Amino acid sequence: MICRRLTAACVTLFCADIGLCGTDVRPYNEDAAYRLSSGLRIVSITPSPKAREEAGRIAVAAEPAWPYPVPPIAGFSPLIAVTTSDRKSSEDFDWEQRIESSYVGKPLNAPAEQNFVIGVLDTGSVVDLAAGDSAQILGLKGSYLTTNLFSIGGVSGTMDTTITKPIGIFAAGLGAIKPDGQLDLTKLVGHTNVCALASPAIECDNGESVSAIVGTPLLAFYTTVINVDQPRRVVVRGRTFIGPDIEVTNSYEAPASVYRHSIPMELGGLSPVTTASYYAFPDLDDFDDILGEWQPLTPTLLSMSSLSLPTGGSFFADVGVLQGEAGPLNSLQTARMLVDTGAQSSIISSNVAAKLNLPLEPDFTALVCGVGGTSEVPGYYVDYVRINALGGMLEFAHVPFVVIDMESSEGGSLDGILGTNLFWNRNVVLEPITTGSGFLHVSDPVPYAYIDLNFDDMVDVVDFAIFASAWGSTPADPTWNSLCDFYLDEVIDVRDLEAFVDSWVNMAGG
Repeated sequence: MICRRLTAACVTLFCADIGLCGTDVRPYNEDAAYRLSSGLRIVSITPSPKAREEAGRIAVAAEPAWPYPVPPIAGFSPLIAVTTSDRKSSEDFDWEQRIESSYVGKPLNAPAEQNFVIGVLDTGSVVDLAAGDSAQILGLKGSYLTTNLFSIGGVSGTMDTTITKPIGIFAAGLGAIKPDGQLDLTKLVGHTNVCALASPAIECDNGESVSAIVGTPLLAFYTTVINVDQPRRVVVRGRTFIGPDIEVTNSYEAPASVYRHSIPMELGGLSPVTTASYYAFPDLDDFDDILGEWQPLTPTLLSMSSLSLPTGGSFFADVGVLQGEAGPLNSLQTARMLVDTGAQSSIISSNVAAKLNLPLEPDFTALVCGVGGTSEVPGYYVDYVRINALGGMLEFAHVPFVVIDMESSEGGSLDGILGTNLFWNRNVVLEPITTGSGFLHVSDPVPYAYIDLNFDDMVDVVDFAIFASAWGSTPADPTWNSLCDFYLDEVIDVRDLEAFVDSWVNMAGG
């Protein structure tokens, strides 16, 4: 009731009839745009002419027509601090990773407290990777690199990366960065005797696209707690990063009273998995190499055993999708989607789009940047999405998907990717299990986490003044502020106001 009363008062003050999207292209406010999978990013969105025409008739005070929550195009980004060490095995033919509960070894680029980078916890990546300047900061250069290459990419092109020699890789949430900007090494967990990838810079027009990625070789053996309602703000090398509070731990049991929905996840690809390892081989043209150190031929990937050829693996969930009214000739389609914490937006394949009978004209087009350049892909709002879960299904309406065809770790094409935009306002716990079914535990909706518009870690009248100054605007207006467009629908209206009020009241304890 408090929220409704405040909303009514504010609408009285600012109300006007507003149409959507007075411009053709909407560039995103983030420095590096919204992250998809496999190093891809959405650089801009272009609504279709039909979508603009229909949206222009919607008044600001209109109630949403959708019976279920409507997700935004992009969700949270699980940002982490990443650093490295020189720790590796001293035994011959020991190519298996070691899980470490603390930082061990000597820094590749001392001091580790300063020479860390902000990366992403990415269950969509089967490898650990650092690119461009981040690889240099982490010390992935010179004697720590092999001469062997590994190709990445695939959607918009491919790129050769360099396999590192065995090292240690460690990560922690943004809360491990102290007020003086130093990394608290006591809060790190990681794995050692692992071979990562060092790549050239992967860039879009608006800056570096990929910094560092910690993938399934580590995440498959830990539980990751992501608290969206506890945002962290840090400044590293003059750049501000904001993301949910994250804890990577091996001793957390998600309480059912908090995480009321548990989505089953299944490890796809190589099975069974017991470890993560790399594979090495000597240079047969050089007899000294046969007797000496063998060079890694692969990065560290999920493996059946320490001496098996590693092939990787990913976690999948079944997602129901429906376009139009359900009926005998239009039933709910089941898509097997990769659970990708590194993807802020969700993806479906052209095959799934065809099964949904989506029209040739998309609802929007997305300019996607990745390895090999940029390409334009179609996007659709799917009427209904259902995710079955222990504790009750999660249902969504008008869910945005971009259409991209990608290879699956299980072979063939991937049905789609389940991004964090479906969980934009929920806390989640990623509990992967390599020997059976894991779970993605999901809370009920929590207070909005990112409505601190002046980044002072408070939601107060200053933030409201910023929001009020952008009220009623679209991207074509001089008062437009994309930070205030919480629903990413290119108009700052009553829905955004309600979101702001919810955040203000809840964070004030009202």
